[in-house]
Amino acid sequence: MTSDVYVTPGSPCWMELATSDPERSMRFYQALFGWDYRLLRDGAGQDYPVAVLAGEPVAGIRVQRQVVRDWTPYLAAPDLAGTAYQVSELGGTLLETHPHVVAGVGAKALADDPGGATVGLASPADDWAFVAGEPGTLVWLEFVTHRAHQADRFYQRLFGYEQRQFGDGRDVDYMVYTTNGDSVLGRVRMAPGTPDDVPPRWIAHFAVDPDHGFDHTLHQARSLGAKLRFRPYTSALGKVAVLSDPLGTRFAIIDPALASDWDFRSAADDPYDD
Repeated sequence: MTSDVYVTPGSPCWMELATSDPERSMRFYQALFGWDYRLLRDGAGQDYPVAVLAGEPVAGIRVQRQVVRDWTPYLAAPDLAGTAYQVSELGGTLLETHPHVVAGVGAKALADDPGGATVGLASPADDWAFVAGEPGTLVWLEFVTHRAHQADRFYQRLFGYEQRQFGDGRDVDYMVYTTNGDSVLGRVRMAPGTPDDVPPRWIAHFAVDPDHGFDHTLHQARSLGAKLRFRPYTSALGKVAVLSDPLGTRFAIIDPALASDWDFRSAADDPYDD
């Protein structure tokens, strides 16, 4: 399936929360980020809740009984069939036999990369819309893995990313993937001493509302049942706190206005999968 809508291949074009209790999850993010929700229908006639902010789509909600620890990013694959074939050729695994089609979103599929990280692929619909880069929406995406070089090879071959190393590649191994000169996501090598059985993870960073500020947003998240995973830190991207929502899904809040001059730390500093 190929989309007529041009979205730069490999760019984040959708986010999805997999949850066993959608009503509870939706209440949490509504209270934290001000999201409202509308119901779309997928190709099988099933309801698909979509989070909206100021009337614009920011994420989808997927009901899933198994525990999913991270938000699922969908990377643009205008030629979905061709990209899915490449995933298999490059050592990944497709998790769905047929694409999941949602009106207003497009055709999407899940895959595991060679290191076992689940990532979404999406061919946007003609009426696709996705808001990012605003308060209460996705502003940055990090991929944290033990197998840094394997990830770099796989995603570069799949999407043609250019890659720029920040740090020395040893003590600080933070690789930024870019396309057409635009930063797409950060790949982070897990911190030394992280147990080998900790799986790779995606950390979605959502921007705080500047009218509320970082500290207020963090306090609100915790009062709503979120768990702070480790002490907040300041980096070149902004001040960051990585949390788990009330059902255990990891995410980050970030205030870009509080960025430091240099310190590319990340969620890799959290070595545990609890």
